[in-house]
Amino acid sequence: MSEQYVLDIVVNLANGWLSFNYTEKFLQGTYDYRKNAMLQWIIVYTICQMLISQILEFISPYNHFLTIIPHFILFTSLQFIFFEKNRSKQVFIIMSFLAGWEILRFTVSPLAHAIFNIWGPFWEYLVNQSIIISIAPIETTMNIMILINKIAVFIVIGICRAVQIGILFLYLRIISERFTHSDYEWNFHDSLFLIFPCITVLCIDFTIRLTAFSANNSAIFLIYERTPETLLLLPVVSILLLGVVISSVILFQNLVLHKNEEQKRLLLENRVMDIHREIEELQDIYSDIRGLRHDLRDHIASLTAYVRKISNGENEEAENYLRNMTDTINRLDFTDKTGNPITDIIIHQTRQRAKKKGINFASNFCLPKNCKIDIYDISIILNNALQNALEACAIIEGEKKIQIRSFTKGNLFFIEVENNFVGNLNWNKKMDIPYTTKQEKRLHGMGLSNIQRCARKYRGDIDIRISEEQDQKQFILTVMLYEKSDDQSQLVKYKNKP
Repeated sequence: MSEQYVLDIVVNLANGWLSFNYTEKFLQGTYDYRKNAMLQWIIVYTICQMLISQILEFISPYNHFLTIIPHFILFTSLQFIFFEKNRSKQVFIIMSFLAGWEILRFTVSPLAHAIFNIWGPFWEYLVNQSIIISIAPIETTMNIMILINKIAVFIVIGICRAVQIGILFLYLRIISERFTHSDYEWNFHDSLFLIFPCITVLCIDFTIRLTAFSANNSAIFLIYERTPETLLLLPVVSILLLGVVISSVILFQNLVLHKNEEQKRLLLENRVMDIHREIEELQDIYSDIRGLRHDLRDHIASLTAYVRKISNGENEEAENYLRNMTDTINRLDFTDKTGNPITDIIIHQTRQRAKKKGINFASNFCLPKNCKIDIYDISIILNNALQNALEACAIIEGEKKIQIRSFTKGNLFFIEVENNFVGNLNWNKKMDIPYTTKQEKRLHGMGLSNIQRCARKYRGDIDIRISEEQDQKQFILTVMLYEKSDDQSQLVKYKNKP
């Protein structure tokens, strides 16, 4: 029937759109223009699906089962053309999509059967009344009633298909939204964990259809007639099976989150211990340098006075030598006076590293007087923020700059780091921070989360803004800290004591 053909085209167009958008949630596209790629995907998908259904219709009465195989091949081919290669994710995308679409037939099939059971007697009543009234010749009346019946059947099937597509849309959307760790690199066991529920759904779908075909060779309606309870049970079972797939995704995400958090916790603990050791060493070095600088200045001043005395100002070469020694000692002074030797060293080291990489570094950072924030936490924030800024600027062509500043408002202490960068950021919506752009995502990407932890430890948080100045993107990180009381500070130091 032409109306059935039109309905199949509409359904395949909708499925083509859904499959493209669903795939896009997990895989990176290789196309330049999204709209063109999506249009090509939908057209190819629709044409191939129509051809497959036409061919299989003449081959076997089990065409509903056999369409899964060419559908899988078609879906896979389109993914390889338009998206990056990732077999584990590709198989999950296809299997979860097919499982949802196929099993949802048993959600709408009972609905169609129930509507047709109401429409059938009503249509016969209309036919009988039309013949009794004799408004038109019987042949004309029957033609009209047949047309009305075709329209009604088309509308009912269309409504059922719309319901099926609507539920499929919600099902795919829930999976894609729950799949917050789309950048996670799956291993073989992860793939099995996610794909097995989809295979189970397809096997149950196959079993139900096989039972229906063996009963009447064509229709599931015979089961509804013999066992009316299935009108309720099949939709409930199909929805529950979709819930199993969704639950497996949620469980998988929780496992990934727990695994990532455990890795981050261990790395953070190791990093904190390293920072503690570095700070202790730097404090000793800083004290030694300060004492040495003071002693050398006194010695050089005495030598200068002695040379001038015995030479009466005529030994200019010796005086120049001593003057150069004074300048060398003066360079041991840190240009940044932040209020704490540890932060002095961190800012100084960053300035030196930035200078080697050709990055303009400006600092207006200063700790507030009687600061009640643990210097270890301040050092973690500065180290991570400045390290990220250096790495972002290192890959820029042209002007490179980093600025760090601090200010207070009441009991709030703010640290702001600004740097230019290139590229786009992929945001972690759950934590409201960008994902790392490095390849080894399991080992990197913890800088901002560490900063966020330190800020929240002091009842604060971080804020990230992106702006553009003179055709350059600016990454602006603001860290807000609330200065704790003396009792709270002692408690924090006690808890973090290694």
